[in-house]
Amino acid sequence: MTTGVAAAADAPQAPVVTSTQYPDDDNWHDGVGSYGTFVIDSASDDVVSYRYSWLGGATQTLSADEPGAPVSLRWMPEKEGVTYLQVQAVNAAGALSSRITYYVKVSDGRAAVTHWDPDNQSGAVTGPGVTLGASGPSGTSVTSAASFDGTDEAYATLDSTVDTARNFSVDAWVRPDATGTDASVVGQTGFALGATAGSGWSFTLPTAEGGTARLTGGAPEAGEWAHLVGVYDGEKDEARLYVNGTLTGTATGVVAAGGTGALRIGDHWDGQLTDVNVWDRVFVPGEITDAATRKAQRLGYWDLESATDGRSPANAGGEPLILAGDASIYAATDDCPWNPDCTPVTYPIVGSGDLLLDGDGDYATTPTALAPTDAGFSVTTKVRIDPDTATRDMTVLSQPGEHTDLFTLRYLAASRTWQATVAHEDRADAPTTTVEATYDVGSSAGEEFLAVVYDERTDELRLYVEDDYADAAASVTGLDTWTPTGDLQVGRSLTGDYLQGEVDELHTYSGVLSKTQLSMLTLGGVDIT
Repeated sequence: MTTGVAAAADAPQAPVVTSTQYPDDDNWHDGVGSYGTFVIDSASDDVVSYRYSWLGGATQTLSADEPGAPVSLRWMPEKEGVTYLQVQAVNAAGALSSRITYYVKVSDGRAAVTHWDPDNQSGAVTGPGVTLGASGPSGTSVTSAASFDGTDEAYATLDSTVDTARNFSVDAWVRPDATGTDASVVGQTGFALGATAGSGWSFTLPTAEGGTARLTGGAPEAGEWAHLVGVYDGEKDEARLYVNGTLTGTATGVVAAGGTGALRIGDHWDGQLTDVNVWDRVFVPGEITDAATRKAQRLGYWDLESATDGRSPANAGGEPLILAGDASIYAATDDCPWNPDCTPVTYPIVGSGDLLLDGDGDYATTPTALAPTDAGFSVTTKVRIDPDTATRDMTVLSQPGEHTDLFTLRYLAASRTWQATVAHEDRADAPTTTVEATYDVGSSAGEEFLAVVYDERTDELRLYVEDDYADAAASVTGLDTWTPTGDLQVGRSLTGDYLQGEVDELHTYSGVLSKTQLSMLTLGGVDIT
C-alpha cells in the first residue's frame, strides 16, 4: 500500500513545453530584457498544476484553469547564455510526472530603437541653445557631449517609434550646471526623465486612469555626471528609476497611458547631456550597472624594483620617481636556501626591491600628479614601518597644490592609526574631510596595504587597510576635489613629516577602483581592467 505520494503508476504523463519566442533548438533567440510565453501541457486530463524552476531558481507552481488544461508561463531573461526550464505535472491526487528539461539559448538584448549623442545625432533637429564639442563622462566609452544653455532654444528633437504604453526603457548621461529647478533630460508624450525641484532626479509616466506616476531619487550636483535610467515593465505594471546604477524608486500598479511621437531631448536643460537611448524592452539591472560604471583610469604605477641615476621608472604609466636625500631602492638577498648558518635578512615588501626612507629628509617625487576627475580618484600603496620606533607622525603620500595638499596619507603615532585627509579647495585654510583606521601592529613584519578612494558618485572618502572593504568612510556630499599643480610626494607632505620606513607598489588613478581591482592590488602587481 502506498502512502503520502501517489504510486508511480498513477503519475501523469510528462508535460510538453513550447515557445514561439524561445524555442528549444540550436539557435540563439532574442533576448535579454524581452518577455516570452511558454505553453506547458500534459496529455493527462487529470493534471491540475505544474511545478517549474529555472536554472538556479526556486521551485514555483502554476495552476491550470481546469483539470487537463494547459498553462502559460511568461518569462524574461536577465542575462545571455544557455539556461533551462524544468517542469513536472501534478494531478489531483498529488502525483508527480517525470521531470522534463527545456533548454533555451538567450542572446544579448536588442539594441536601442532610438539613440542620440553629439557624434551620432540620428537625424535630430538641434536648437541654437545647444553647443557641441564637450567631452563625455570620463571612464566610459562615451567620448562626446553637448552643452545646453537652459533657454527656450536648448533642445534636440528626434523621431522615435517606441510605444510607451508597452515595455520600454530610457537612459542618458547628464551633468547639470545648475540645480534646484524642474528640468527635462529626455521626454515624449508618454514619459519624462529629468529632475524635479526639491525631489532630485525623476521619472514621470502619465497613467491610463488620467493620473501621474512620478518616481524620484538621488540628488543632482552641479558639475557632476549622473547616469539616469527609467524603466517601464508593462508585464508587471511597474516603473523603476535608477541613478548611477542604483535603484532609487519603484512604483507598482502603474498602467501607462503611453504614446508615440517625437522625442524631445534637453528641453530647457542647463548643463551637458549625451548618450540618450530608448529601448522597446526592459533594460535589466546587469545592463544598467554596466552602462553606469565609470572605470578608473590609471595615471601611474611604480613597482620600485630598481633605480638608475636616482630615478625609479614607472612600470605602467607615469613619469619616473625621482629619489631625494638618501632615499634608495632597497634590495636584500641571503643564501639561507642552501646555507644553514646564514643570517636571514628582511626582504622587500613585494618583489626584489622597495623604496627605503630614513625619516631624515628622504623622499621621492614624480611630476605625474594625482589628478581627480569628476568621478573622484584612487591611490594605493604598500607600507612597512617599525612599530617600536614609529614614535612620531609621518607622511606616506601627499599631493600638493599651490597652497595646500589635495590629499595626505599619514601615520599618527599617538593613536597608532592611518589617516587620510582631503582638502576641498586649494587654500591654506580649506575645509577638509578626514578618515582614520587602526594600524595593525600584528601585520606581517609591520607592512600593510593602504588605499584611499574619493568617490564622487557615492559622495564618500574611503580608507582601506588590507581589505576590499573600507575600514573607514566619511561623507563628502556637496564637496568637491580640485586639480593639483605640484608633483606627487612619497614620504613627506608640504609641512615635512618625513617617513621612516619602506614604500612599495604605488598606484594612482583618476576615478574609483572596484572591489575586484582592490583585491588584485593587495596581491601586488598590476590590477585587472
